[in-house]
Amino acid sequence: MSDARSGRKALTIMNNRSSRSAGLKAGTARERLLDKHKQHLHFAAMKLSAGDRIGAESEFQHAEHFFRSASEQNGGGRQ
Repeated sequence: MSDARSGRKALTIMNNRSSRSAGLKAGTARERLLDKHKQHLHFAAMKLSAGDRIGAESEFQHAEHFFRSASEQNGGGRQ
């Protein structure tokens, strides 16, 4: 009986992972880049509020990278 339960549990876990993966693919590449931009801005704000200026600067640089990448996806990159 425990083998059947563990099999169902494993199947449930695999299904949850599949549905999460499908959700991650839903947005466009540009949307994902902008989400990463926002995420790093949030991390920077958290680090600033904790007094970590160096860590915050690193997060700001990451945010800028994702913003520039999103701009290039939009056709706004400089040549």
